[in-house]
Amino acid sequence: MNPFCPIDDATASVSVTTSTANALIKADPEGSFQLRLYNAGTATVFYAVGNSSVTAAVTDVPLPSGAIEVITVQNPQSSPVTHIAAIAASGTATLYASTGFGI
Repeated sequence: MNPFCPIDDATASVSVTTSTANALIKADPEGSFQLRLYNAGTATVFYAVGNSSVTAAVTDVPLPSGAIEVITVQNPQSSPVTHIAAIAASGTATLYASTGFGI
């Protein structure tokens, strides 16, 4: 298992509020890759990945305040994953998504 290795200049940010918002994933390679997620806010955020119309709901995957996690994204050519969406049940946060490889 390899440690996470970020791709240069490949960090996107989402300004998270109680309304869903999304951002373009930078340097989204074809095939599987990893996203390192960091919740830099005081509120838990809920996130989802998908195409440019992806939205997030409070029933999606939660990421607590201050948490960092690395997820694997399957990115098939037929249905590319290009964006990450986030929402907070209350409060605000900034969600950073850094593209790279490894866990």
